[in-house]
Amino acid sequence: MSVRSGRISRLSLVAGALLALALAVAACGSTASDKASPGTPKPGGTYNFPLGLEPPSIEPLNAQESEGMQVAHQIFQGLARYEPQADGSLLAVPDIAESWSSNDDATVWTFRLKHGVTFQRPVGREVTARGFVDAWNYVTDPANQSYMVYVLAPIKGSDAAGYAKGGLRGVKALDRYTLQVTLKYPFAELPQILGMPVAAVWPLAYMKKIGHQAFQSRPIGTGPYMVAKWAHGKYIDLVRNPDYWDVARAGYVDSIHLPIIPPPEEQWREFQKGSIDMMWVRATGVPQVDTVENDPNVKSGAWTATKWPMLCVAYIGLNQRSPRLGGAANLPLRQALNYSVDQKALIDGALEGVPAEPKGFVPDGIPGADLSALAYPFDQARAEKLMTQSGGEASLDYWYRTDPGYARIARMLQAGWAKVGIRVTLNDFEWGTLVSKLTQGEDDELFITGWLADYPSIDDFLYPLFHSGSSGTGSCTSYNNPEFDRLLEQARATTDAGRRLRLYAQAERLVLSDAPVIPLYFYRDYRITNNRVQNQVFNPMGQVDMWKVWVK
Repeated sequence: MSVRSGRISRLSLVAGALLALALAVAACGSTASDKASPGTPKPGGTYNFPLGLEPPSIEPLNAQESEGMQVAHQIFQGLARYEPQADGSLLAVPDIAESWSSNDDATVWTFRLKHGVTFQRPVGREVTARGFVDAWNYVTDPANQSYMVYVLAPIKGSDAAGYAKGGLRGVKALDRYTLQVTLKYPFAELPQILGMPVAAVWPLAYMKKIGHQAFQSRPIGTGPYMVAKWAHGKYIDLVRNPDYWDVARAGYVDSIHLPIIPPPEEQWREFQKGSIDMMWVRATGVPQVDTVENDPNVKSGAWTATKWPMLCVAYIGLNQRSPRLGGAANLPLRQALNYSVDQKALIDGALEGVPAEPKGFVPDGIPGADLSALAYPFDQARAEKLMTQSGGEASLDYWYRTDPGYARIARMLQAGWAKVGIRVTLNDFEWGTLVSKLTQGEDDELFITGWLADYPSIDDFLYPLFHSGSSGTGSCTSYNNPEFDRLLEQARATTDAGRRLRLYAQAERLVLSDAPVIPLYFYRDYRITNNRVQNQVFNPMGQVDMWKVWVK
């Protein structure tokens, strides 16, 4: 997808916050595959799920961070939803849509809606194709300032940021149950973006009747749970939708209580008392990781500590505008830099054995990630040979955010590069300064950052980061390879899923071969849950399908 103005904010989120997450997971925690829910699900009870901050919004217009999107995930539905597959990836499957199809080049899509889908009380009316037209036009209206509008940017009538001042010309209700979506360019991954809350349907006429402010506090969707009360700054309460249209996927618990508890130490006290059913263990504050891992309740199985894969990669960027790093002539140096990074030693030494070793650039949880492979895995001997062939030594600058964790990583990388004759000077900057300097792309050579997916698509890891039109602000590498661009565009226009993923994988191999980045690790989330509530499963986007949990 085209990169919106300010897309660097995605990079800010990763580099600014997720290192702490990477440091938070102890190596002895279980992995997601170890999680099991024995017994037979039964209805009733309350699920207590803490929020680490007050969500700015829980409605499709502006649900934008983890807490707000977690709540919206239970209330709203769109044409598609994300369903975990056997390999751990998230695949878009029909939700309110009964089926979809596209023309040969994936520029015109037809969605056929299910009959009998209804909005929650007090609206109660049936969802039609017109409902999606209205909702999407409202979201993309620049007057409404949706933060997430870029998700809908491929649709005809929108600008590069996703706004459509005159309305989305590419969205039409052909009849009551048929929606046609016309895109500005081929994009066969379109269904993979439509599980995002911003693409959900909601009753525009009802919102106008009660006013946007009232709707924000008690929004109406079509999902299995509905808002009972939002006591701002204190909690959000959801209750089971008694009229839910999809009986087979109705929720088990009667209510979901989401207390807003920012301090980790307070969450820990509430978790120990049994007032909440899970918490995210972080690197700072209480509890410490070893406290959790050695707690008798974890050892006895009353609580479960689990690692969950995330759609997030940390990497070293190599600025292709740098005369010392960019271009074909400097490929041997970029290869040597890659070969001399020992990802396993870095993870074990600087990150407590927490994240997963990268298999490529695209993390687990993304369809097609199993086709990834590192072009230059750790091989000090090959790095030394390359440096000998290219003159024997080099001097470069490395930039990172001022932070003790990033400093540890920097020192380990510096030592590894020094062994093969690459002298690296370490430079740390406050985050705002670093972002500004990276987006200018003039003086930087090596730098550390990361990428957190907007939605589970391999396209989201390749197009915004490495396409020549967006690589300057996406990955901040200014990577430019016409063959890579051609492969991406061919993949986007390929409707056969298997062939499309192979084309994306070919593009990924090409960019890794050109070496504008060095993949360091894939992030993993760490949660501790009690076993009063079963089937607390976190998908790679960090979301819980709360209609699937049940109380023993």
